[in-house]
Amino acid sequence: MHASSRAICSRCASQIRSAQTRPFGGGAALFTSLSDAAAGPSNAAAAAAPAAHDKAEGAPRRQPRDYGRGQGAPKRGQGRIPRGGSGFARKTPLGSSEDSAIALFKDVVGPGAETAASRSSPLGELEIAARIKELSASKMDAPERLRAFRRGIWPHLNEFRGRMPKHLLVSSARFLETACDEIAEHGHTGHGVELSRLCGGLGKADLGIRNQLVLNVCHALVFEQRDPAAGCAALMKELTGLWQHISQLRRRSQEHEPLKFAFPSTQDVRRDIAEGRAAKAHVHPTTRALAALFPQFSPDQARDIMPGLLATIAVLSDPRLAGSVEHVAMAPLLNLAAAALGGKEAATESYVAGVFDDGVRFPPEKLARIRSYAARQWPQASEMLRRENAPWRPGSSSSVFAALHKQLRLAYSARDTSSVYSIWQDLKGRLERRPGLAGQLRSNAEFLDFWVFLWCAFRRPENLQETFDLMRRLQIHPTVKTYTGMMHGWKLCKDTDRIEALWRKLAGSGMRLDSVIWTERISSLIEAGKPQAGVEALAEMLARWKEAVEKKAPHTAVQPTIEAVNAAFKGLVQIDRKAAFDVLDWAGRERIEPNVRTYNILIRQSFRDESPDQVQNVLKVMSQHGIEPDSATFTIILEEVIGRTGSASAADQVEAVRLVFQDIQAAGLRPNLETYGKMLYAVSSLAGGTDEAVAAVLEHMRQDGFKVTPHMVTILIERVLSRGPPDMAAIDALLLEHGFSHVGEGDQTLWERVASAGAITGHTDRAMAVFDDLRRAGRPVTSLPCLTDLLWALLAREERGEAQRVVDVVLEHKAGDGSWEGEPKDERYWKHHFWFLAEEGGLLEGRELPDVLRASLRG
Repeated sequence: MHASSRAICSRCASQIRSAQTRPFGGGAALFTSLSDAAAGPSNAAAAAAPAAHDKAEGAPRRQPRDYGRGQGAPKRGQGRIPRGGSGFARKTPLGSSEDSAIALFKDVVGPGAETAASRSSPLGELEIAARIKELSASKMDAPERLRAFRRGIWPHLNEFRGRMPKHLLVSSARFLETACDEIAEHGHTGHGVELSRLCGGLGKADLGIRNQLVLNVCHALVFEQRDPAAGCAALMKELTGLWQHISQLRRRSQEHEPLKFAFPSTQDVRRDIAEGRAAKAHVHPTTRALAALFPQFSPDQARDIMPGLLATIAVLSDPRLAGSVEHVAMAPLLNLAAAALGGKEAATESYVAGVFDDGVRFPPEKLARIRSYAARQWPQASEMLRRENAPWRPGSSSSVFAALHKQLRLAYSARDTSSVYSIWQDLKGRLERRPGLAGQLRSNAEFLDFWVFLWCAFRRPENLQETFDLMRRLQIHPTVKTYTGMMHGWKLCKDTDRIEALWRKLAGSGMRLDSVIWTERISSLIEAGKPQAGVEALAEMLARWKEAVEKKAPHTAVQPTIEAVNAAFKGLVQIDRKAAFDVLDWAGRERIEPNVRTYNILIRQSFRDESPDQVQNVLKVMSQHGIEPDSATFTIILEEVIGRTGSASAADQVEAVRLVFQDIQAAGLRPNLETYGKMLYAVSSLAGGTDEAVAAVLEHMRQDGFKVTPHMVTILIERVLSRGPPDMAAIDALLLEHGFSHVGEGDQTLWERVASAGAITGHTDRAMAVFDDLRRAGRPVTSLPCLTDLLWALLAREERGEAQRVVDVVLEHKAGDGSWEGEPKDERYWKHHFWFLAEEGGLLEGRELPDVLRASLRG
């Protein structure tokens, strides 16, 4: 590792020493974490707007031009925060807001402005031809050449508006075909939909090219390593987009439409198949049936897409790669494929293998692999297409809201507004067609809370009102959590006026406000550009608490916590470091002690300020005050030392692990089992974390005389499951390597995760063996996520007897632990999706059920 990347050295320690001299609740003053922001404002806010705060944390630093309301001090008695040169009395000259707006405008519309300019002065034919030739001969890789073509050549080709000279049409088409070949050869992904649309823009509707692009994505899903955090989802999105565009090819009504499925109806497909039988065409009957999905192409032309179609169905039937969310997303394709293959035309394994032998344009070695995979997977694919209660079937309510919720999260993460609106329309349509779904939605209020947050973040007040109207019809009442999500959404779009208006209404309503929404208010005001108002809100929170205590009515107010202080500190430290530390000093005098998140924030900011040398000093202060680093601490340091890109070599990552342990020990923190568990989790969670880095942590631990714990093995199992495709053999090897051969060794969490892994990977026999061993040991599986994984897998494989046994064991255990007596211990347990899945599978019929479960299922 280069010396410049070493996170912990001795340059610039003076700044932290000066901060250490300030009182902070009895001592130290520094440190904070990136994941704090994620964790704070607090867990409930995170639940209301999941993952949104993580996005905000990773965003570019915002630098407001002034402090909102200027220097206005808190009112008398409101927990006054002394300024004393804190920075609130002066304004940091960061440039005018107009300059910022102009810069942002140029940044956003720059590419479009270039395109407009190019259109006003289009290149001549010879210049365009020369550019295509020059680009084709360049040494850039295919994705780079494609980007250059899209930006520098395509706008000029568009100027011909359908009257492109033949020589340009030929050279452009040849360029794109070559790009397809290279992308397939080297396994580049993320470009398939763009390539398909560019070819379509040239009038090239060749299905052979699309087949190549589809096979490339399928091959990547099955055989190539991916970013475990987002890679599989991104590939599935690309695959879905390709099929949407394929369905739109040669359909004039779809020429200017956004990506969407435009397949014929099921009735039309069946009619086409019947007519094909009567015609006795020379094409194979199964191919002829599947060609009915593409009526705009002749059966001979449609034959070119068959390998991609069969590979896609095989991938969707693989539980390691696809679940209910992906099935629902691809429902139009699966519905018609099931209709086409549901009669005499059912595809056999020999047919599947033969399709890939018919002159397919794809790298031979990769083609052989995907051919073998599709043929081997086809029995499961056929079973999936025959399944009557599949979530993609019209009318199935199986995991409807879970699937839509996951789709929505992915769409929001990608800022894909068109998909968000499409999911909203889908949700409303389902509720209109099937009023019975309203009961399930009442048990899934978090889903609607997420919609509330999302519409606020997107500045869509009309959709927000529509959502509240829906909640009113369903008799779902907004909670403090709902309003916290609203505030978080408005924070992301910096709408402080709405934040304050909402707060005034809540404060005047008499609603009991909790520390979470107070923390969100403070964070929102500061991060949305009004730091003075945010600090005043923190002071007001303390003043109200003190007043309530004096009146002997503490239940009427909320006691400020370090989380509220952390929210203020995190926002301020990016604007005015001294002001931020003044808030910490004030908190210390009010006996609000710092926690590990406070220090984590400072660690992250040290890296942002290009002062990583402060980190060791921060760790020393933590040690002096008895505060243990958490996994977030290690994750921040590791990410920064490695470069936050995950592209560091295995050797660099091993060196980073060594340096982190070295600096932990230098700070006076002796690693214990908990430290090693946190470090192992941090390394395992890195997007580009290597096996060597994981091994380095384990080896360091062994040298210190510690043994691997069940918790650590659970972390390693999660790592295997997140790095696809999941491999049950690898999980069993982990268990044996670390001495966990049966349920008597290890804890309940470990073995429940092993059972889940068996279900997820399709090894239901292994999952049920663990389930039965735990039951015999008197420790039946109680984790609802594990039980849901297990039930999904058993129903998917039509192992109804085993599925029934799982439900019966759970009911028997819950009856025995007193959960049915009077008020249930936790009503949420009986409202979990597991029970709706069991009911839909007919597994609760004739069983004695607690009243709360019956009411939930009726609701």
